[in-house]
Amino acid sequence: MFVVIVTAQGMVKRTSLEEYRQQSRGGSGVGAINLGDGDKVVGAVITDGKKDLMVVTAKGMSIRFAGEDARAMGRTASGVRGISLKDGDCVAALVVCG
Repeated sequence: MFVVIVTAQGMVKRTSLEEYRQQSRGGSGVGAINLGDGDKVVGAVITDGKKDLMVVTAKGMSIRFAGEDARAMGRTASGVRGISLKDGDCVAALVVCG
């Protein structure tokens, strides 16, 4: 199982759910993603990694790709570019297809 996170600036990150088993000693939680300046998490889903994912923008653009195409990475990684955005656009949703 995987956690897939998408940000407003179009970054997509897929991480094995096993990465989140260990909590910090200080009780401050577990880091899930490094965000760029002005970016924020728009959506997060748990998936088996085999279903397609769709990223949709506020201005109606979208991209659908196989969940396996987003390579798995560690908890603190920033992710990879999931969709290129035009000026003034941002990601609005992350959808698991099927």
